[in-house]
Amino acid sequence: MDPITLAGITAVALSEGVRFLYDQAGEVLRNFRERRAATATLPPELFEAPGGELVADLDAVTELEPELRVLRRDLGEYGQGVDPVDPGDAEVLALVDALRRTLEAIYGAPIVFRGESRTDGVRVRGEVDVKEVRGYVAGIRARNAASGDIAGAVRADSVEEGGQAVGVDLRGDLG
Repeated sequence: MDPITLAGITAVALSEGVRFLYDQAGEVLRNFRERRAATATLPPELFEAPGGELVADLDAVTELEPELRVLRRDLGEYGQGVDPVDPGDAEVLALVDALRRTLEAIYGAPIVFRGESRTDGVRVRGEVDVKEVRGYVAGIRARNAASGDIAGAVRADSVEEGGQAVGVDLRGDLG
């Protein structure tokens, strides 16, 4: 998770990208207040487009709202275009990266600046919602884990004696 990959982006593209991220954070918060999922389409001139429209996960917004508010506030001068983003300012780049990653978690999709060499691995999400666990259930079960962001969750009304409910299981013995 290295915000230094943003240092290779031109100041103009970075400033425009920050404005977009700032605006999206505001849109997510406005729509969340009305209990609607915000949608976004990444501008192809600024970002590598993952394809299609991004839709905010309201559960993720509930969890990340405080962080989203703080990051949006901290980047306000840049997001409103008052100050340009300096690609050499590591502190500002760390804030931009944190806002980007928060929005990625909310939209469930990568947000990569055009021309950025980002190699921080894969993003895997798994979720199980069941009434009763009698045996074994996992949000994610894998033999190997690539570097990146892995999150699994299990919601169960009950787990019977001898049952197992696991969010992420990265054991090598999946036999």
